[in-house]
Amino acid sequence: MFFPFYWPERLVSYPLFLVSLTLAVTLCFACRYLVNLTAFWLLDIRGVSSLWMAASSVLSGLYFPIAFLPEGLAAALQFGTPFPSLMQFPTDVAVERDGLPGQLTRIGVQLAWTVILFGLALYVQRRALRKLVVQGG
Repeated sequence: MFFPFYWPERLVSYPLFLVSLTLAVTLCFACRYLVNLTAFWLLDIRGVSSLWMAASSVLSGLYFPIAFLPEGLAAALQFGTPFPSLMQFPTDVAVERDGLPGQLTRIGVQLAWTVILFGLALYVQRRALRKLVVQGG
């Protein structure tokens, strides 16, 4: 209402945004799947779910852009955690932050976190199922 809507200037930004958005949804699924896998070990996962909701909301750029943080902290958060890949990176790709190299870097980070977290989810699920079988479930 108060600011003009930004339309990407390069046509390549539109498919890159769709790729980034797809990776963000896939990564969010992997994170939520890991959170829900804690039900194999905990009687009640509401605390873990609440912690996930609070952390993902604050650290993903939902409440404030990650760029508002000090430079070192922002870099550590962007590349050391999967949270910015959920919301901040698709937004950065859409507004063409740091040009094409920045867009490709963000998509690469999203892809890396997606592979890492799906691998971790597979490992945790195998451990959980083995525990379930040992207990006779």
